[in-house]
Amino acid sequence: MDLPYELEREIFELAARAYPKDAPSLALVASYVQEWVEAAIYEIIVLGSCCPQKLELFFRTFSSRPTAFFAKNVRVLHLTAGVSHTQARKLLAVCTNLSSLTCWANPLGSGEEFSASLAVTSPNLRRLSINVASLWSPGAPGPNFTHPFLARLTHLELVNPPTWFDWSPLLDGCSLPNLTHLAFGDLTAAHSPTMIDFFVAALASDIPRFEMLIAVSRNVVFLNALEKAELIGPDSGRESERRFVCLPCYYYPFKPSEYWKGVARREVQFWRTPEMV
Repeated sequence: MDLPYELEREIFELAARAYPKDAPSLALVASYVQEWVEAAIYEIIVLGSCCPQKLELFFRTFSSRPTAFFAKNVRVLHLTAGVSHTQARKLLAVCTNLSSLTCWANPLGSGEEFSASLAVTSPNLRRLSINVASLWSPGAPGPNFTHPFLARLTHLELVNPPTWFDWSPLLDGCSLPNLTHLAFGDLTAAHSPTMIDFFVAALASDIPRFEMLIAVSRNVVFLNALEKAELIGPDSGRESERRFVCLPCYYYPFKPSEYWKGVARREVQFWRTPEMV
């Protein structure tokens, strides 16, 4: 019995995502099945020291396939620690239809250059996790939110923010009008004076109204400051408990390798609800 075309496609895509190691074998069934399976395989790409063998194998494929293949199929790209500056630039130049990007590679040139590149090459980008130094020079007096691509973001995760940056412009309702989810990490004792006040103000803000705020820190001084501000701990309000989360690390409660495997399989995401944490 022949299955309906769309049902057949759904079965192969689900199988490829559930059993990624067997996906290449599924692609051999037929040429039209190969197209479906490859789209499922390459939709979410995770690269870095969390999977060093995969990094090497991926770049072999990257060198042998036309750039249009990656532009068409890659929608979510996670470049974690271990991806070089050069590798990241190559991938971002080719993967031009991203909806979500994690880029923890060393700064990719100047912040202005990187922002201008994303504005052109990733018009559909809605979620970004980025080393702050890739967007703004550590020597800058503060962040610049005028880049057009930032206005399209709904989820923003800022890694290693300078302690002296003032983030209050994020609360003006104009800089990032579509932003609903915001995270900062890794936060230290030196971040306490500015970040605690920011989180309190962000939770009190109606425009923008954040659905989730996340602080990533295991620093005892910073955690004590959060508890003193009643953002965490027994005295935190019900509203704060629902919208504010503090995680000890990005991968919590998983090991890094388990976390990224879960991300690749669509089983885990950083923006989990407090109940899931």
